[in-house]
Amino acid sequence: MITNSSLTVYHKDGLDVATHFEKWTRHNYDKVWFFGGKGAGINKGYDNANDVQVRIPYDQNEVNINDFAIGDILVQGTLDIDIETQEDLSNYDIYNITSINNNNFGNNQHIHLGGK
Repeated sequence: MITNSSLTVYHKDGLDVATHFEKWTRHNYDKVWFFGGKGAGINKGYDNANDVQVRIPYDQNEVNINDFAIGDILVQGTLDIDIETQEDLSNYDIYNITSINNNNFGNNQHIHLGGK
C-alpha cells in the first residue's frame, strides 16, 4: 500500500476521577495513507468539506484495532505531546473518528478510518 504521511491518534481511555480530566493514550503511526482535510472543494461540497480518510496498513505499522474508537482524535504528523483535553491541540488541525473499518483480508490488510 502506498503511504504518504504519519499519524498521531489520541484514544480516549475514560475519565480521571481525581482531576476530572479525560484520559488520553497517544499512538503514533509512521506509515499511513492520509487523504482529505480542511476546506471546501467543488467535488466534495460543504457537507463533506472537512472529511478525511486514513488507511493504516498492518504490514507497515504495529496496529491494534482496539486502539481506535468513534470520537478519538486524529492529527496528521507525528506528535510527542500528551494531552488532558482536546484544547491542548488547539494549534493543530484535528479530526474526530467517525467510522472504523477493519479490512483484515486480501493483499492490502489495513484499518480504514473516516474522520471529520
